[in-house]
Amino acid sequence: MLKEKVSRLPESPGVYFMKDNEGQTIYVGKAKNLKRRVASYFRNNKQHSKKVIRMVGQIDDFDFQLVDTEFDALILECQKIHQIRPHFNQRMNRYENYGFFQFLDEEPYLKVLNHWSNQGQIIGPFFKQAKMIEIKKILMSLYRLTGPLRFAKDIVNISSELTPEEEFTGRLTEISDAFKGRPEKVLQRIEDKIQRANHRQDFETAAIWWQNYLIIERFLRRNKQLILTLQGRFFIGLLAENNQYYCYLYSKGMILNRIVYKRRPTFEQMQKKLLHSIPKENRKNWLSKEHLDKEDADLFPIFFNYLNAHGTAQAIFVEEQPF
Repeated sequence: MLKEKVSRLPESPGVYFMKDNEGQTIYVGKAKNLKRRVASYFRNNKQHSKKVIRMVGQIDDFDFQLVDTEFDALILECQKIHQIRPHFNQRMNRYENYGFFQFLDEEPYLKVLNHWSNQGQIIGPFFKQAKMIEIKKILMSLYRLTGPLRFAKDIVNISSELTPEEEFTGRLTEISDAFKGRPEKVLQRIEDKIQRANHRQDFETAAIWWQNYLIIERFLRRNKQLILTLQGRFFIGLLAENNQYYCYLYSKGMILNRIVYKRRPTFEQMQKKLLHSIPKENRKNWLSKEHLDKEDADLFPIFFNYLNAHGTAQAIFVEEQPF
Protein backbone atom coordinates (compact mmCIF):
# COMPACT_ATOMS: atom_id res chain seq x y z
CA MET A 1 0.00 0.00 0.00
CA LEU A 2 2.75 2.46 0.94
CA LYS A 3 4.84 1.60 -2.13
CA GLU A 4 1.80 2.14 -4.34
CA LYS A 5 1.22 5.53 -2.69
CA VAL A 6 4.89 6.42 -3.19
CA SER A 7 4.62 5.54 -6.89
CA ARG A 8 1.94 8.22 -7.30
CA LEU A 9 4.03 10.97 -5.72
CA PRO A 10 5.08 13.86 -7.98
CA GLU A 11 8.74 14.50 -8.71
CA SER A 12 8.43 17.97 -7.22
CA PRO A 13 9.79 19.84 -4.20
CA GLY A 14 7.86 19.39 -1.01
CA VAL A 15 7.67 18.34 2.62
CA TYR A 16 6.63 14.87 3.74
CA PHE A 17 5.13 13.73 7.05
CA MET A 18 5.78 10.16 8.18
CA LYS A 19 3.01 8.82 10.47
CA ASP A 20 2.63 5.84 12.78
CA ASN A 21 -0.40 3.56 13.16
CA GLU A 22 -2.05 6.08 15.49
CA GLY A 23 -1.81 8.86 12.92
CA GLN A 24 0.91 10.73 14.82
CA THR A 25 3.60 12.45 12.76
CA ILE A 26 6.90 10.87 13.78
CA TYR A 27 9.15 12.55 11.20
CA VAL A 28 9.08 15.60 8.95
CA GLY A 29 11.44 15.86 5.99
CA LYS A 30 11.98 17.98 2.92
CA ALA A 31 12.83 16.94 -0.62
CA LYS A 32 13.73 18.51 -3.94
CA ASN A 33 12.16 15.44 -5.54
CA LEU A 34 9.43 14.04 -3.27
CA LYS A 35 8.98 10.75 -5.12
CA ARG A 36 12.67 9.89 -5.13
CA ARG A 37 13.24 10.90 -1.51
CA VAL A 38 10.24 9.15 0.04
CA ALA A 39 10.84 6.01 -2.03
CA SER A 40 14.38 5.80 -0.64
CA TYR A 41 13.02 4.94 2.81
CA PHE A 42 11.31 1.80 1.55
CA ARG A 43 14.26 0.28 -0.28
CA ASN A 44 16.71 -2.14 1.31
CA ASN A 45 19.67 0.12 1.85
CA LYS A 46 22.69 -0.83 3.93
CA GLN A 47 23.50 2.86 4.34
CA HIS A 48 20.36 3.50 6.41
CA SER A 49 21.22 4.49 9.97
CA LYS A 50 19.78 2.61 12.93
CA LYS A 51 17.51 5.58 13.59
CA VAL A 52 16.09 5.45 10.05
CA ILE A 53 15.58 1.68 10.28
CA ARG A 54 13.65 2.11 13.56
CA MET A 55 11.57 4.91 12.06
CA VAL A 56 10.72 2.98 8.88
CA GLY A 57 9.53 0.11 11.06
CA GLN A 58 6.95 2.46 12.61
CA ILE A 59 5.70 4.15 9.42
CA ASP A 60 2.08 3.29 8.69
CA ASP A 61 1.25 6.18 6.37
CA PHE A 62 2.54 9.52 5.13
CA ASP A 63 1.24 12.86 3.91
CA PHE A 64 2.98 15.53 1.87
CA GLN A 65 2.73 19.18 0.95
CA LEU A 66 3.99 20.56 -2.36
CA VAL A 67 5.94 23.82 -2.65
CA ASP A 68 7.59 25.71 -5.49
CA THR A 69 11.28 25.27 -4.66
CA GLU A 70 13.65 23.29 -2.47
CA PHE A 71 14.21 26.48 -0.48
CA ASP A 72 10.48 26.76 0.25
CA ALA A 73 10.61 23.14 1.37
CA LEU A 74 13.44 23.93 3.78
CA ILE A 75 11.48 26.81 5.30
CA LEU A 76 8.29 24.78 5.61
CA GLU A 77 10.18 21.82 7.10
CA CYS A 78 11.62 24.08 9.82
CA GLN A 79 8.20 25.55 10.60
CA LYS A 80 6.52 22.14 10.79
CA ILE A 81 9.20 20.60 12.98
CA HIS A 82 8.79 23.47 15.43
CA GLN A 83 5.02 23.10 15.32
CA ILE A 84 4.74 19.29 15.53
CA ARG A 85 7.98 18.32 17.38
CA PRO A 86 8.23 14.83 15.75
CA HIS A 87 10.04 12.16 17.74
CA PHE A 88 12.56 11.19 15.05
CA ASN A 89 13.60 14.73 14.07
CA GLN A 90 16.80 15.88 15.76
CA ARG A 91 17.83 18.95 13.76
CA MET A 92 15.69 22.03 14.54
CA ASN A 93 13.95 20.08 17.30
CA ARG A 94 16.22 20.84 20.24
CA TYR A 95 15.90 24.58 20.63
CA GLU A 96 15.23 24.23 24.36
CA ASN A 97 19.01 23.68 24.60
CA TYR A 98 19.72 27.18 23.25
CA GLY A 99 20.38 30.03 25.67
CA PHE A 100 21.03 33.71 26.32
CA PHE A 101 23.95 35.65 27.80
CA GLN A 102 23.00 38.10 30.54
CA PHE A 103 25.22 41.03 31.56
CA LEU A 104 24.60 42.49 35.01
CA ASP A 105 25.95 45.49 36.93
CA GLU A 106 26.75 43.35 39.97
CA GLU A 107 28.10 39.88 40.60
CA PRO A 108 28.04 37.43 38.87
CA TYR A 109 28.18 40.01 36.01
CA LEU A 110 27.93 37.36 33.26
CA LYS A 111 25.33 34.58 33.33
CA VAL A 112 23.94 31.98 30.94
CA LEU A 113 20.15 31.92 30.95
CA ASN A 114 17.67 29.36 29.73
CA HIS A 115 15.11 32.06 28.99
CA TRP A 116 14.80 35.74 28.14
CA SER A 117 14.99 38.21 31.03
CA ASN A 118 14.18 41.89 31.35
CA GLN A 119 17.08 42.38 33.76
CA GLY A 120 20.46 43.58 32.52
CA GLN A 121 21.64 43.31 28.94
CA ILE A 122 20.48 40.11 27.21
CA ILE A 123 22.13 38.80 24.03
CA GLY A 124 20.96 35.71 22.18
CA PRO A 125 19.67 33.14 21.57
CA PHE A 126 22.79 31.10 20.84
CA PHE A 127 23.27 27.43 20.09
CA LYS A 128 23.75 25.18 23.09
CA GLN A 129 23.83 26.28 26.69
CA ALA A 130 26.50 23.69 27.53
CA LYS A 131 28.94 25.40 25.15
CA MET A 132 27.86 28.82 26.41
CA ILE A 133 28.74 27.84 29.98
CA GLU A 134 32.20 26.80 28.76
CA ILE A 135 32.58 30.15 26.95
CA LYS A 136 31.51 32.03 30.07
CA LYS A 137 34.15 30.25 32.18
CA ILE A 138 36.90 31.23 29.72
CA LEU A 139 35.79 34.86 29.59
CA MET A 140 35.46 35.15 33.36
CA SER A 141 39.10 34.05 33.61
CA LEU A 142 40.35 36.15 30.70
CA TYR A 143 38.79 39.37 31.97
CA ARG A 144 39.09 38.67 35.72
CA LEU A 145 35.41 39.34 36.34
CA THR A 146 35.66 38.01 39.89
CA GLY A 147 38.36 37.86 42.53
CA PRO A 148 40.99 40.34 43.75
CA LEU A 149 41.78 41.67 40.24
CA ARG A 150 38.18 42.54 39.52
CA PHE A 151 38.91 46.28 39.56
CA ALA A 152 42.55 46.19 38.44
CA LYS A 153 43.16 48.89 35.82
CA ASP A 154 45.51 46.98 33.55
CA ILE A 155 43.12 44.31 32.26
CA VAL A 156 42.07 46.37 29.25
CA ASN A 157 43.78 49.43 27.80
CA ILE A 158 41.31 52.13 28.66
CA SER A 159 42.12 55.73 29.60
CA SER A 160 43.78 56.09 33.00
CA GLU A 161 41.27 58.83 33.78
CA LEU A 162 38.54 56.22 34.16
CA THR A 163 37.54 54.91 37.55
CA PRO A 164 38.01 51.19 38.33
CA GLU A 165 34.27 50.74 37.91
CA GLU A 166 34.35 52.37 34.46
CA GLU A 167 37.31 50.24 33.45
CA PHE A 168 35.40 47.16 34.55
CA THR A 169 32.45 48.24 32.42
CA GLY A 170 34.90 48.37 29.50
CA ARG A 171 35.69 44.70 29.99
CA LEU A 172 32.02 43.78 29.87
CA THR A 173 31.61 45.90 26.75
CA GLU A 174 34.39 44.02 24.96
CA ILE A 175 32.70 40.73 25.80
CA SER A 176 29.25 41.86 24.69
CA ASP A 177 30.73 43.28 21.48
CA ALA A 178 32.07 39.82 20.67
CA PHE A 179 28.56 38.39 20.91
CA LYS A 180 27.31 41.14 18.60
CA GLY A 181 29.76 40.25 15.84
CA ARG A 182 32.86 42.24 16.87
CA PRO A 183 35.14 39.62 18.51
CA GLU A 184 38.52 41.09 17.51
CA LYS A 185 39.48 42.43 20.95
CA VAL A 186 38.52 39.27 22.80
CA LEU A 187 40.47 37.06 20.40
CA GLN A 188 43.46 39.42 20.49
CA ARG A 189 43.58 39.25 24.29
CA ILE A 190 43.73 35.46 24.12
CA GLU A 191 46.49 35.67 21.51
CA ASP A 192 48.40 37.95 23.89
CA LYS A 193 48.03 35.34 26.63
CA ILE A 194 49.44 32.68 24.31
CA GLN A 195 52.41 34.83 23.27
CA ARG A 196 53.31 35.74 26.85
CA ALA A 197 53.13 32.10 27.95
CA ASN A 198 55.34 31.03 25.05
CA HIS A 199 57.81 33.82 25.83
CA ARG A 200 58.32 32.50 29.37
CA GLN A 201 58.37 28.94 27.94
CA ASP A 202 55.20 27.96 29.76
CA PHE A 203 54.01 25.85 26.85
CA GLU A 204 51.35 24.02 28.84
CA THR A 205 49.57 27.30 29.65
CA ALA A 206 50.00 28.44 26.03
CA ALA A 207 48.34 25.23 24.83
CA ILE A 208 45.40 25.75 27.21
CA TRP A 209 44.82 29.29 25.96
CA TRP A 210 45.13 28.13 22.35
CA GLN A 211 42.32 25.64 23.00
CA ASN A 212 40.32 28.45 24.61
CA TYR A 213 40.88 30.56 21.49
CA LEU A 214 39.56 27.76 19.27
CA ILE A 215 36.52 27.20 21.52
CA ILE A 216 35.49 30.86 21.33
CA GLU A 217 36.31 31.26 17.65
CA ARG A 218 34.31 28.17 16.71
CA PHE A 219 31.37 29.22 18.88
CA LEU A 220 31.24 32.65 17.23
CA ARG A 221 31.59 31.12 13.77
CA ARG A 222 28.85 28.58 14.53
CA ASN A 223 26.55 31.41 15.64
CA LYS A 224 27.66 33.90 12.97
CA GLN A 225 24.34 33.92 11.14
CA LEU A 226 22.38 34.31 14.37
CA ILE A 227 24.53 37.23 15.44
CA LEU A 228 23.57 39.01 12.21
CA THR A 229 19.90 38.89 13.18
CA LEU A 230 20.10 40.25 16.72
CA GLN A 231 19.73 43.92 15.79
CA GLY A 232 16.38 43.37 14.11
CA ARG A 233 17.75 43.96 10.61
CA PHE A 234 15.90 43.10 7.44
CA PHE A 235 17.40 40.65 4.95
CA ILE A 236 16.39 40.15 1.33
CA GLY A 237 16.93 36.91 -0.57
CA LEU A 238 16.66 36.24 -4.30
CA LEU A 239 16.48 32.80 -5.90
CA ALA A 240 16.25 32.16 -9.65
CA GLU A 241 14.52 28.86 -10.37
CA ASN A 242 11.98 27.39 -12.82
CA ASN A 243 12.41 30.47 -15.06
CA GLN A 244 11.08 32.64 -12.25
CA TYR A 245 12.57 34.86 -9.54
CA TYR A 246 11.61 34.15 -5.95
CA CYS A 247 12.15 37.04 -3.53
CA TYR A 248 12.03 36.75 0.26
CA LEU A 249 12.07 39.19 3.17
CA TYR A 250 13.35 38.05 6.57
CA SER A 251 13.45 39.82 9.93
CA LYS A 252 13.14 38.89 13.62
CA GLY A 253 12.97 35.16 13.05
CA MET A 254 10.23 35.36 10.40
CA ILE A 255 9.81 35.19 6.65
CA LEU A 256 7.75 38.36 6.40
CA ASN A 257 7.05 38.32 2.69
CA ARG A 258 7.55 36.31 -0.51
CA ILE A 259 7.06 37.59 -4.05
CA VAL A 260 7.55 35.83 -7.38
CA TYR A 261 8.60 37.70 -10.54
CA LYS A 262 8.63 36.37 -14.09
CA ARG A 263 11.44 38.77 -14.99
CA ARG A 264 14.46 39.53 -12.87
CA PRO A 265 13.64 42.60 -10.76
CA THR A 266 16.10 45.32 -9.84
CA PHE A 267 17.15 45.30 -6.22
CA GLU A 268 15.27 48.56 -5.65
CA GLN A 269 12.05 47.09 -7.12
CA MET A 270 12.38 43.99 -5.02
CA GLN A 271 13.08 45.89 -1.80
CA LYS A 272 10.20 48.34 -2.24
CA LYS A 273 7.68 45.65 -3.09
CA LEU A 274 8.73 43.30 -0.30
CA LEU A 275 8.66 46.00 2.37
CA HIS A 276 5.40 47.61 1.37
CA SER A 277 3.27 44.54 0.68
CA ILE A 278 3.89 42.58 3.88
CA PRO A 279 0.73 40.68 4.87
CA LYS A 280 -1.19 42.33 7.72
CA GLU A 281 -0.73 39.43 10.15
CA ASN A 282 3.03 39.34 9.52
CA ARG A 283 3.27 43.10 10.13
CA LYS A 284 1.39 42.70 13.40
CA ASN A 285 3.69 39.88 14.55
CA TRP A 286 6.82 41.85 13.60
CA LEU A 287 5.68 44.97 15.46
CA SER A 288 4.87 43.02 18.62
CA LYS A 289 8.13 41.04 18.65
CA GLU A 290 10.67 42.67 20.98
CA HIS A 291 13.39 40.01 20.79
CA LEU A 292 14.24 36.65 19.25
CA ASP A 293 12.95 33.57 21.03
CA LYS A 294 14.86 30.31 21.14
CA GLU A 295 12.61 28.74 18.52
CA ASP A 296 13.54 31.57 16.13
CA ALA A 297 17.19 30.52 16.05
CA ASP A 298 16.91 27.80 13.39
CA LEU A 299 15.37 29.70 10.47
CA PHE A 300 17.96 32.35 9.63
CA PRO A 301 20.93 29.98 9.11
CA ILE A 302 18.71 28.11 6.62
CA PHE A 303 17.77 31.36 4.90
CA PHE A 304 21.28 32.79 4.81
CA ASN A 305 23.27 29.66 3.96
CA TYR A 306 20.97 28.32 1.25
CA LEU A 307 20.54 31.64 -0.53
CA ASN A 308 24.25 32.41 -0.33
CA ALA A 309 24.93 29.07 -2.01
CA HIS A 310 22.13 29.10 -4.60
CA GLY A 311 21.09 32.74 -4.95
CA THR A 312 21.77 35.93 -3.04
CA ALA A 313 21.08 37.11 0.49
CA GLN A 314 21.97 40.49 1.94
CA ALA A 315 21.04 42.86 4.72
CA ILE A 316 19.22 46.08 3.97
CA PHE A 317 19.32 49.17 6.15
CA VAL A 318 15.93 50.72 6.77
CA GLU A 319 16.22 54.13 8.40
CA GLU A 320 12.57 54.37 9.39
CA GLN A 321 9.95 51.79 10.18
CA PRO A 322 8.73 50.72 6.74
CA PHE A 323 5.11 50.04 7.76
